[in-house]
Amino acid sequence: MKNKRKIQTIFAAICAVCCMAAMPVTASAVKCDLTYTADYTSLKATVKSEGNKIYYTLDGSEPTTDSQLYKKKLGFREPKTVKLAEYDSNGNLVGKVKTIEIERLLPKPKITVFDRLDGTAKVTITCENEDAVIYYTTNGKDPDENSNVFEKGHVLNVKGGEHEVKAIAVLKGWKTSSVASVKPLDLVSEDSYSDYVHSALDVTNKIRAEHGLYELKLNKALCDAALLRAKELSTNYDNGHTRPNGKRWVTTLAEFGYIHRYASENYGKLSRKGIDPELIMEMWMISRAHSDAILNTDGKDVGFGFYQAEDGFVYWIQLFGGTR
Repeated sequence: MKNKRKIQTIFAAICAVCCMAAMPVTASAVKCDLTYTADYTSLKATVKSEGNKIYYTLDGSEPTTDSQLYKKKLGFREPKTVKLAEYDSNGNLVGKVKTIEIERLLPKPKITVFDRLDGTAKVTITCENEDAVIYYTTNGKDPDENSNVFEKGHVLNVKGGEHEVKAIAVLKGWKTSSVASVKPLDLVSEDSYSDYVHSALDVTNKIRAEHGLYELKLNKALCDAALLRAKELSTNYDNGHTRPNGKRWVTTLAEFGYIHRYASENYGKLSRKGIDPELIMEMWMISRAHSDAILNTDGKDVGFGFYQAEDGFVYWIQLFGGTR
């Protein structure tokens, strides 16, 4: 009899444990959606049952019906701990309190490309948040925290058009940034555009010096006009010096405030071989009309512009001018 009672006691204990294991764990009734932008992190909360209300706190305390009532989406510019609780119309807590750790999204790293003139490129990577650690790859794969760390002040030397630089910013307490990506030798960025323009200027003045002529000065208005003309040329190459609107090329100068007494234009097109200002200058010097413009003694100013089309062709414009 004694053994029978012992067995019954053990059986009852086992049943109790099984029942406890089968009981569902009470979860939070509140549903939350987070949205990350460069400016803030937003939190949208939704009740489980219509008619219920959500209360929240930002100081780590447990929310009650005396806490702040949730009425609309919340926005945060700094990391924050948010606790939310859903209460029914009788003031009863529905489910558990939900705790959300708000993270701010780190700014995407900025990849700067420069000195892209000889089939290679130099690259630097920075982040607005200077405390962030930058991880990068050069093989086209998305970086993670096992990737190479980009040290401040470091410069990457990239060779070959197939290399793609990707980078992320990571910092404890912040959401990892989105991936920044660039193929340094494929596209021209604002940071590297002027490198090619100044290279074309150097080649032009070197040629002029060999012929005993004075240097031409780079003029911003002419460069702006040349860039516009290069873009127009990419869609209107066969019409040469005539603009897509049917007007003469020289009308672009007035648009950028350059009032001239003398003006001349060289234009050309490079195949899929890159920007190459030296090559376009070589092509122009082979042509009598183009070389005469380069060696002119009527103008004092010069401007260059180029446009790299999606098909890989590069359209160059060289403008000469002399003001009144």
